[in-house]
Amino acid sequence: MAEENEKTRGTEVEEETGFWNRMNIRLPEHSTGPFRYLRDFFTCLEFLTRIRMTKRDLWFPDDFARSVPYFPLVGGIMGLLMWGAAKGGIMLGLSGNLLGVFLVLAELIFIGTLMYDGFMDTADGVFSGRTRKRKLEIMQDSHVGANAVIGAVILILAKVTLLGTMSPAMLGPLLVTMYVATRTMMVIYILKFPNARPGGLGEMFKTGGKPVYLLLAVAFCALLLFVLGPAFCKLAILSVIPCIAIAFWLKWGLGGLTGDTFGFLTECGNVIVLFLALLLLR
Repeated sequence: MAEENEKTRGTEVEEETGFWNRMNIRLPEHSTGPFRYLRDFFTCLEFLTRIRMTKRDLWFPDDFARSVPYFPLVGGIMGLLMWGAAKGGIMLGLSGNLLGVFLVLAELIFIGTLMYDGFMDTADGVFSGRTRKRKLEIMQDSHVGANAVIGAVILILAKVTLLGTMSPAMLGPLLVTMYVATRTMMVIYILKFPNARPGGLGEMFKTGGKPVYLLLAVAFCALLLFVLGPAFCKLAILSVIPCIAIAFWLKWGLGGLTGDTFGFLTECGNVIVLFLALLLLR
């Protein structure tokens, strides 16, 4: 029983409160028909961001898996929110690293710390120098180690510095590109890489997933990036190569991916997109 609880720890659906949980729209309790698409979209939106708009009493086993195609669309919503934050920061007269700090804080308000949590847990495990089994155990431990703290500090400094270096005119479309690209790559990690352990967040999204979900996600991504222009399409495509390379490195070290590694890969992807933008779009 204790082993089973350990496998499913962190996957429970709990009611949340706070600034973003004001509307409490009650969704129809249907898992098939036209209402399922509405449910699937809100499942994705409320998992990937801090926005909580719905209230539901009944969850279906494949709710999370069916939300996967909407990852790039929700990434676009994240990007638009952050574009607005960037405009607000610039109107306040912020620039350079001050603007970078402002955007990182805005990200915490709109999107939350879920990806940071996965990044830190993964950093603690993969940089521990232990066996594969022990690395996975460390990643499930709720305690924070030195590797996690140092990794988070480096991550935040990198994001602040890179965001503060971008020109104001390019910053908005770049943020949309970054969130759309990294959330689309999450679909690849979920559907195309094996789970490192049974249970957990990774299996929850993979169970019931279909190959067509990847095609839909890529189609959403391509459409959104097409609107932004060829330079941002090129940036997104080039960022895929190092991100997939890191995913294979994690697979080699852990035997697969977990929900924590999705956060690690996403945050690494954010830095990669920003760094490539610094090289290609200045």
